[in-house]
Amino acid sequence: MAIRRVQYSIDYVHILTFKEEYKKAVIPYFGFDALRYGIDNENTINESIRLVFEQEKFAIVFRKEGISFIYDGSAEDLKSQNGVMKIFWEMYDRTKSFEGYKRSSKHQLLCHDVNLVDRIEYEKLTKEAPHFSVNPFGALDDFACIYEYKKGAKSYKFEFGNFKNEDIKIQELRFLNSEFNSDLDSDSFGTLCKTEIKEELSNPSFSKFKELLADSESLIKSFDKKL
Repeated sequence: MAIRRVQYSIDYVHILTFKEEYKKAVIPYFGFDALRYGIDNENTINESIRLVFEQEKFAIVFRKEGISFIYDGSAEDLKSQNGVMKIFWEMYDRTKSFEGYKRSSKHQLLCHDVNLVDRIEYEKLTKEAPHFSVNPFGALDDFACIYEYKKGAKSYKFEFGNFKNEDIKIQELRFLNSEFNSDLDSDSFGTLCKTEIKEELSNPSFSKFKELLADSESLIKSFDKKL
């Protein structure tokens, strides 16, 4: 199995001056080639901006209540502080210097993991769904197991189910058309894991992010061995 999409978010206490201050945090990146952007709720207290870095295949959503990073690519690319996430952490650091910034409150990580199989194996999978001892319905169109639990300061949600081509759009697995996910197409079938980890935290950092990523990878690997 391989992580295909990573979404990492940091939430902070609402910055009431965000509309007046956020532009100074994003201006340095408008020299990038193939940068696309969109502004939502312009000229309101909820004004926010979406930055899409086409060549680098990631997006950042910047709001008064939080900042999110979305990446279609290998999780290995995110393990270097000077790698793909460098701009995200620079923007977050600038945010902390805003006059209206008070404190951060939590961070969370969402990972999508896909394992592709051929149609014959997929049809068998939908008839004998893993982790279901009873299936009174025969061949299933969809199935999912959802597990939720807490461990220390972290809340975990793990979902396992079937993957079919409709999920590419539903889960936004190719919204940046990355080469990494080019094998996900109209003929794709398999299984899909989603891991979501949330942690109440006033000081998110790159090392704290890597802890969540390691937790997610460990959880997926552990579950995969039991199938």
